[in-house]
Amino acid sequence: MGSRTPQPGDLLILTDGRSFVLDEAGDGAGVRGWWFKSHAPDNDRTLQGNLKLEWDARAQAWRPVGDKRAAPQPRAARVNPPHRQKQLD
Repeated sequence: MGSRTPQPGDLLILTDGRSFVLDEAGDGAGVRGWWFKSHAPDNDRTLQGNLKLEWDARAQAWRPVGDKRAAPQPRAARVNPPHRQKQLD
């Protein structure tokens, strides 16, 4: 089984949670990782640059190397204890 390489149409999720769709990706063997061009799903923004990328099979997306979040995790809700009232005698 060969290693996966970024392909046009693949999803890229940045560490801050923004996502982009890859338009093209170049050689990933360099010191700077993969050179890529991408666009936001709403076509409002574009992004290009170099990042070392790894495939996140759970999210079906590329992520920067070292970003260990597999998928957005739900936040725990804080439960406040019931308010107690003191009874005056």
